[in-house]
Amino acid sequence: MTLRTAEVAVFSGAGGPARTFTYGIPDGMDVAVGQLVRIPLAARTVAGVAIALDVEEPAGQLRNVAAVGEADPVLRPYQIELARWIAGHYRCALADAVRAMVPPGLARRTRTGSKARLVARRIPGELTVVDDDPVRDLDATAGQGEALAAIGASLAGVGSVFLLHGITGSGKTEVYMRAVALSLERGRGAIVLVPEIGLTPQVVARFVARFGERVALLHSALSEGERADEWRRVLAGTADVVVGSRSALFAPLARPGLIVVDEEQEPAYKQESDPRYHAVDAAIELGRITGATVVLGSATPRVTTYHAAREGAIRLLDLPERPGDLPLPPTTIVDLRLELKAGNRTTLSRALRVALERTIEKGEQAILYLNRRGYATVVLCRDCGHVLPCPACEIPYAFHADGRLVCHRCGRSEARVADHCPKCGSVRIRQLGVGTQRVEDDVRSAVPKARVLRLDRDAVRKKGAHAAAFELMRSGRAQVIVGTQMVAKGFDLPGVTLVGVINADTVLNLPDHTAAERTFELLTQVLGRSGRGAGGGRGILQTYLPEHYAIRAAAAHDYAAFAEAELATRRQFGLPPFGKLVLLQTSAKQESTVERRAAELSRALRAAAGQDADVLGPAPAFAAKKAGSHRAQTVLRGPRPAALLDRVPVGPQWSIDVDPVTLLG
Repeated sequence: MTLRTAEVAVFSGAGGPARTFTYGIPDGMDVAVGQLVRIPLAARTVAGVAIALDVEEPAGQLRNVAAVGEADPVLRPYQIELARWIAGHYRCALADAVRAMVPPGLARRTRTGSKARLVARRIPGELTVVDDDPVRDLDATAGQGEALAAIGASLAGVGSVFLLHGITGSGKTEVYMRAVALSLERGRGAIVLVPEIGLTPQVVARFVARFGERVALLHSALSEGERADEWRRVLAGTADVVVGSRSALFAPLARPGLIVVDEEQEPAYKQESDPRYHAVDAAIELGRITGATVVLGSATPRVTTYHAAREGAIRLLDLPERPGDLPLPPTTIVDLRLELKAGNRTTLSRALRVALERTIEKGEQAILYLNRRGYATVVLCRDCGHVLPCPACEIPYAFHADGRLVCHRCGRSEARVADHCPKCGSVRIRQLGVGTQRVEDDVRSAVPKARVLRLDRDAVRKKGAHAAAFELMRSGRAQVIVGTQMVAKGFDLPGVTLVGVINADTVLNLPDHTAAERTFELLTQVLGRSGRGAGGGRGILQTYLPEHYAIRAAAAHDYAAFAEAELATRRQFGLPPFGKLVLLQTSAKQESTVERRAAELSRALRAAAGQDADVLGPAPAFAAKKAGSHRAQTVLRGPRPAALLDRVPVGPQWSIDVDPVTLLG
């Protein structure tokens, strides 16, 4: 009798290596593709998933599968096909791609041979908040109607990919919900992705109001038990509308019919560790595999996505107006160079201060945005110029209002600022630069009667803090919110009539190919928070670069003008979409080790490159030292960098990031 075999993606621990091995299947044991199994690995028994059966003749003596986990498969065949695509495209281990699809801790809690069943369900808090649904029965705008007609036609066929390009406040979420209803009518489920966990409470509340118990929530901030329970509801078919962040793409729906990626431009959709997949591209591939319709939604799509739509690779759907014909807020650009010449050293320009005072006097609300947290961005000696650095990363500490020095790269902190310079002994230690805590103080001075909230990573460490801040603003109990990019998305607040951008240039000046794009996206998103109510609104944008095309286009809410300028620059330098990028990075405790390793690989790549790619580097990474390790990188840029990697293998000391969203990792 021929020995049956199983190819198993083996998980040797949550943070350890994942690999595939072939095992024998003992007589009398039934193993199905996608089934959780226990297999021997060295002296241990570990978990894995069977991803193929009887694919090769056994070579030599094989160890046998020790036991079957749950009786039913935990992954569906289309998910394993998607995992194989992820492994090939992003050059990661197949087992890493498979492991990303299984909720953490599922294997540890699985009883041998048990059937998946629902019991003591642990309900995530977000699912208990139901928003009202005032737009359920409203007539669709002309743009919404046309978009829904196109999506509905696609749902009846083999699926298509759409870019839903809607200005901020144009009703994209309502299009998503009505498209989900159409998918459910056809007996197929839906996945709705949002870029950040902080956005899920508002989105989930609307979907629960519309679809009730059919909604499941999946994101990494859930407890292991909550996540496993929600995942099992999807596997069992109890829930067929999945809302969540990046990993919710891997929900085991029986019949996916619709995949929505909201705010498709967000870099949060790119996984930063293996498997380094991009959820947008993986969603498109999942749609191809399953015949599902894919809708990419954004007011500021990536120029690569916009270019694909313009070239006809995907279909463009426009939402050019807000419901009720509410206008986009007029925006004033303030030149901060002139503020300095006038002697204004505060974070609020004269125009912004006056506008803020008037907004509060009228009982309205304001959002102030700055993409830097902390109180000051650097602590410096005024005598010798020495900057106090994080010893593990060698970048400047940020000063926080509670007196701590904090490294925003590795999280290291020191209790207080030194009272003298460690280099020259001077006592003239000063805090320079501006963070959200400093802005908060300036706002409290300008409008002392207003309740001011701060929303950044430091302020929302406690679970539910983001949702609590949103509720305070929605109820009117707070008048001003000061925050980082967390305030740029998801805050649909009719009472906000003023948005102020403290400094538009913090991202624009970074040495990255997406710096202008990210600047335009963030500014457009945050300015779009204003004027969503009947009272209208305005924006004030403070900058040292008032002539830059990204600044001017954002103030004018003119995506087309920005895209034309940005694509011209990308074409000139062979950047995406006119070329492909691969980022190779390595790290080690010894700087000499990193330098030698980087030089050797770069020489080998250049020798074999041909016309496939330019080899840029090696060079220190933007974060040249992180948590005590030195880091270097090499960038491949060209039409076929993957072909070059086929000829020059990259060792395990290197990370490979295909289609990186930034070169500043």
